[in-house]
Parts: sequence; structure tokens; C-alpha cells
Amino acid sequence: MTGAISFDRSMLRPPRTTATDDGADNSVSWIELIMLSVRVLVAHGLGRAEEISYAEQHRLLTLLGSSRAPVWEDYPMAHLLALLAVERFAPEHPLVDSGVTALLAGCNPDGGAPSISDLHVFTTACTGLALARAKAEPALLRRLCDYLVRQQLPDGGWSFGENMRHTDMDASSYAAACLATVDPVRHRTTLERAVAYFRGMAGSDGGFPTYMRGDPSEVGMTGGALSALPWREFAPAGLPEGAARWLLDAQQTDGTFERSWSLSEANTIWRAMWALHSLPDPTRTALHRRITAANTASLRFLARAQNRDGGWGHRPGDPSDVTSTCYSLLALSAMGRRADRDPIVRAGVAHLLSRQDRDGTFTAPPDQVAPRPLLFDAPVFTDIWVLLALTSCDSDWNW
Repeated sequence: MTGAISFDRSMLRPPRTTATDDGADNSVSWIELIMLSVRVLVAHGLGRAEEISYAEQHRLLTLLGSSRAPVWEDYPMAHLLALLAVERFAPEHPLVDSGVTALLAGCNPDGGAPSISDLHVFTTACTGLALARAKAEPALLRRLCDYLVRQQLPDGGWSFGENMRHTDMDASSYAAACLATVDPVRHRTTLERAVAYFRGMAGSDGGFPTYMRGDPSEVGMTGGALSALPWREFAPAGLPEGAARWLLDAQQTDGTFERSWSLSEANTIWRAMWALHSLPDPTRTALHRRITAANTASLRFLARAQNRDGGWGHRPGDPSDVTSTCYSLLALSAMGRRADRDPIVRAGVAHLLSRQDRDGTFTAPPDQVAPRPLLFDAPVFTDIWVLLALTSCDSDWNW
């Protein structure tokens, strides 16, 4: 292919595999499966099949055959990539035939297949948090929380889907926040296990990664963990302050943070402000000056980025979209801004209300870029963020 880059083994090296204290494999299975599959496909495409070792082929087959669900961990895109790769070196392998059959059986009524077919844990956690803020029926909230308790994995965290084997900080933060908001007493044991998970994931720099301790810390993950921890009196001593300092150091001069898993600048601003303004009193007092400066910088950015229609786009100058407007309002509400006394918030709420469809739902362009860097659309997220934003902008809500 003209202009194609040369094949470099280091570019597509499978993610590192770490071992827990008991010697168990702690690699991120879906990342390893995808990267192994891409390595195979690129190598064969460039006529360099000899670059793929027998050990890598065996590992790919082992991963593909390890799923508890017919489609690998309910992740059709990863399953398809793996099948395409295995077909290159073992086209007659039984996993190819059974895998294709499973993919076809899992197609949607329109004939297509989703990238990810199970986000039940993640969406339930986020929905439960939003419904709790909206003061939904206690029986409904209890059902949602009981589901989350059942989905907690042995390490104390949660994954974004039911058949995923590896926990992640994002799903775990929302799940813990939901349980702690609804009934921290009833769910104390589950939350204590979650705190142990958070403690084990904290990096030496104070921040939190997405999947594995030792990976680079990220703003969204650190904000999520930190905002969940202070709601419980058994948060580990010193952990909130270390995470808060890491967040403050991560802020850029214009008031933004790295965007991480979102296309919208406002997402990590919200999660950072949510975390910083929900710190335990001693930590908040110790960092008061720095938090005030961070608050001022982010507020200045959001005020300048607001469009004339009252909404916000992914980045300054982009057309307003519902999701970015929600993130911005959530950030402002975390700073203590309310619709009844802040014109910026009031205009944002008015914009949101004007975007509601007749059936009560909201529509927004895809925002999620997970698994990075692939874009995927989960429309229910838009409704979740709207409900969370509107309840948070109420004058009587205290974060």
C-alpha cells in the first residue's frame, strides 16, 4: 500500500501482563485480544507472517476460547477482529466456525451488529445515580442497587458489562457512587470492598488509571474515584488528598484537563470539579487556595465556551450538543452554581429543555471514545446525563 507505514513490532506489542500477589494473570483481556488480533492482521497484510510467533498464536486462541458468553465477552467488535486474525493462520480451527455462528446469532433485527452488546453494569450505575438525585421510588433504587451488588467482581470493582472479566475504574466509581448515594448503610460491606479496590488501584502519583495499577493516571478516572470515596466515612486516610493534588496538578492553564475517554472538554472538567468540591472538610481546607484557583480557571473557560444558544459543544466553537451541555452544567453545579441565581446555568438549562424530543428523550452525537480510539454510540447515556444535570442544577441540591 503506497504511503503505509512500515511494520514495527513495538508499535503493536501486546499490553504488558502483570501478576497479582497470588500469581494470577491481571492483564486487560479485551485490550490484549484486540492488540494481538491487529498484530496478526497487519503482519499478514504486509507479508510478514513470520513476525507472529507460535506463542502469540496460541495466546490468541486461548483468549478467544475463554469467554463465558457465545460472543467473546459480549464484545462483537473484538470477537470479529479475533476471528479475522485466527482465520489467517488457522482457518479450519473450530473457534472460527463457532465464532461466526455466534456473531450471526447476535445480530440486531436490522441485520447489523453492535460494537459492544453489553453495557448493563455501567449504564445501571449511572442511571441509578441519576435516579437517586431525582428522588425516584425507593423500591426502584433498591432493585438497581441489588443488581450492582450482584455484579461486583472478586477484586471489589465492577466491569462495564456482565460478561467482562476485568474491572475498570470508571464503572467502579459510578457503581460505588450510586450505592453510597442510595443507602451507604445497607451497602456498607460492598462499599468497603470497593474502597479496597480503589486503594489497590491508586498510583504512586496519587492518581488513578483506568484498568491496571501502574498504568498512567487519568483525570476522568481520578475524578470518579475521588468523588465516590468521600461519601463514606471509611475512605482510606490520605488517599483523597493525594488524588486531589494530582488532579490540581493536571489542570491546564486555560482551565481544562485532558479529555481522556470523552470528546467533550467539559467531561473531565465536570469530573474534576465534582471530585474537588466533594472532598472531606480537612482536605478541602488544606487545599482551599488551589481549589479556588482551579474553580476560577474552569469557570472562566466554561463561560467563554458557552454558545449564544445557551449550550456547549465538544470544544469551543463547536455547535451545541446535549451531552456537552450536560457536562458543563454538571461542572457548574459542582462549583455551587444554580439556575435560580446564575445566568450561565439558567441559559444552559433552557437550552437543554428546548432539545427534548416529544417522547421525553434527548438526542446527541456520539461522545464515547472507549475502547479508544474507536467511537461508539450509546443513546441512553444522553438521557442519563440530562437527568443528572437537571437535578444537580436545582437550587436545593447540595453536593
